[in-house]
Parts: sequence; structure tokens; C-alpha cells
Amino acid sequence: MERYAFRRNVALRAAVLFFMLLAASGCARPSGMLWSARNLDVDRYRNGDPVPEARTEEEWHDAASKGEGAWCRSDGADAPGSRCGRLYNWYAVHDPRGLAPEGWHVASGEEWDRAAAEPGALRRLSISFCGSRNCLGSFYGAASSAFFWTADSSGAFEAWDREVWREEPQRIVLVKVARSLGLSVRCVRDRKGQ
Repeated sequence: MERYAFRRNVALRAAVLFFMLLAASGCARPSGMLWSARNLDVDRYRNGDPVPEARTEEEWHDAASKGEGAWCRSDGADAPGSRCGRLYNWYAVHDPRGLAPEGWHVASGEEWDRAAAEPGALRRLSISFCGSRNCLGSFYGAASSAFFWTADSSGAFEAWDREVWREEPQRIVLVKVARSLGLSVRCVRDRKGQ
């Protein structure tokens, strides 16, 4: 009987520790999926290769015209560790070297739909309204909108994003956009067998 009580206490302590670590790591769990609670903020692909930073409009256009990945900071969010993370073009998101950290993937449209269907889920994701970088290289919507790439392509020149506006933070919109845009990224933890 003592051995059973000891095992139960160890299991309980392990569960408490897991949830404390989960809360400290900045994750949310809408729709039974483990989501990153912050926008992605990496400058390397999963294999260690750098994702080039596009500081100028010319560098942004150059990366897009070559179909190469690039990132930039959101307008006014220069500090590393900002809640805005980095804005990535589609080519970085869809690169076979993997933009999401090991054990994670860029959220799919279906995963966004599942989260949006659950009351309060978008609030638990702690959406940061960081705007986007448009195909002309300018920034748009900082402090009023959030734009997220999905893992889903839409034809040869476009991909799907999800958009949230500060005026309607519980509504998420599906939009087909040019791959040259700079948008935020949220990741979902891989499930076993993925």
C-alpha cells in the first residue's frame, strides 16, 4: 500500500511540475493542441542554417524574387524577445529545412479553424497585434491587426493566412495573400507519429 501511495505522489508531483513548466514556457492549449503563446522569433532553420534578415526594401524584394526565405522585425518592434517576434515571408515558412523548432510545426489552416471554433481560444493564444510587411516592403497594421501564415499553400503565387483585428479579437478571417508578404507565425506542438 505504501508503494502505491509513493508512486501516486511521484506521479502527482511530476504532473504539477509539467504544468508549471508548461505555464512558464509560454504555451496555450486551445482545442487540445499545444500552441506557442508567442509569435515565432527564430533566425535559423531547424537544421542550423541562417534565415536571412531583410533590413531594406531591396533585400525584401530580392529574397521574394528568388523564392528565398527572409525575416524582418515588425515596424517599431526592433527589440529581440518582443512579443511580435519576427515577420517571415512564405518562402521561410515553407522551406524544407523547417522554420519551426524541433517537435513543433507551423499551424495549419485546420488547426487555426479548430482553435477559432472554441470559445475564448483566441484570447488564450495572447494575440499580439504586430501588423505585416506588405509586398512593397512597407509595414501595415501595427497595433491594430495580426497576420499569421498557415502551413497551407494556395496555388503557385499565394498562400493562406489568418487575420485578427483588434476591434474584433474573437473573429479570425481566412485570406489568400501573396507569398512575398511578411507575416507572423504561430507553432503547434507535434503529436506523436507526426
